[in-house]
Amino acid sequence: MSSDENYLLVKAALLGHVRELFEEIESELARFHEEKFAMLEDALEEASDTEELQVAFTQWFNDQAEDLDLGYELDEVWNNALDDLDLDM
Repeated sequence: MSSDENYLLVKAALLGHVRELFEEIESELARFHEEKFAMLEDALEEASDTEELQVAFTQWFNDQAEDLDLGYELDEVWNNALDDLDLDM
């Protein structure tokens, strides 16, 4: 085998392996996010009004913020979620 052929084989093997690693990481991350989202759904399901929704969301956010590392503060997420609603809160 020539050095050009070796180069191409090694390059393809490396790219293929790293792609597989990334796909595995993405799959695990997707499962992780689905679990966190399900926890949020459960927490919000227990609320009976908007004040309780905010309390439940705050609790969930504070419990999960470090794991999720969203890059946003609690108030930013809450306010951004409600920005398009025409509600008095």
